[in-house]
Parts: sequence; structure tokens; C-alpha cells
Amino acid sequence: MKGHQATRADDLRLLEMLHLRDVEQWTAGQIAERFGMTRSAVLGQMFRIDKVKPLDCLCRRKANRDGGMKPRWWRGKA
Repeated sequence: MKGHQATRADDLRLLEMLHLRDVEQWTAGQIAERFGMTRSAVLGQMFRIDKVKPLDCLCRRKANRDGGMKPRWWRGKA
């Protein structure tokens, strides 16, 4: 049995969840309520993201480095 294949909608939901946690300072409970998930499901997703070690940035342009993008850059607006 293969696992769930992530879709664009999954990516966008996860980016929004990260924004709410990291920028808006929402709790896992608040995020869970917003997305119709359990608090544990939110914490599990955040744990899996946080445990991935970031690679050294080889970006030449400052805008492409961590922290260089505006909030909600994936929406095409700030």
C-alpha cells in the first residue's frame, strides 16, 4: 500500500498552517479548528516538517534565501 500522494492543495494548506504558526503565532488548537483537523494531526505535521534539517542555502539572490520572501508569497500577494 502506497502512502498519500501530496497535491497542490495539500501544499497550500501546509504553507498556510506554517504561516499561521510562525507569523501569526496561532496555537495548534486554533490551526486545527480552522482546518477541521485534530490538534494532534496539526502537531504531527509540524513535527515532521520541523525535524527536516534545512540545507545550506546556495542562493545567489537575497530574495530567494530563508526569510527573503514576503508573508504568504505562495498566494502572489502579501
